[in-house]
Amino acid sequence: MKNLLVASFITAVLFGSPAFTHHSPESHYIVSELITVTGVVTKFRLINPHARIYFDVTPPDGDVQHWFAEGNASAILRRRGWDKDTLQPGDVIEITGNPARDGGHKMDWKLIVTEDGTEYRGGNTVGSERDRLLEDIEKRRREQKAN
Repeated sequence: MKNLLVASFITAVLFGSPAFTHHSPESHYIVSELITVTGVVTKFRLINPHARIYFDVTPPDGDVQHWFAEGNASAILRRRGWDKDTLQPGDVIEITGNPARDGGHKMDWKLIVTEDGTEYRGGNTVGSERDRLLEDIEKRRREQKAN
């Protein structure tokens, strides 16, 4: 009986915890929608479980909006060439991603384009979903340039 109890405890610790540590982007973001905003980076944190970008957006009315975007984990972004200095305060970025379900100024980012045209990817997407999203972003960018 004691061995069964110990084995159950070890199984719960090893396999139970990871199930509760990750959430789907769908829990916080509308993954079927994309928005694009332009802003100025105020802070970039290459951290786990999600990298974070804080940036200010100034709409036509002039009232500055403080935005927040999250992307993949630092380990994933580092493998893609990111480092802690990839984005700096003062950098102007165009950022595309899924908007927050609660309507707040936050997003799950998919693509970031800097003033010099450099593109950075790093949102919380996988496989064919990522490919579909990138195609949608490219289509929207072409349409915006045509107008």
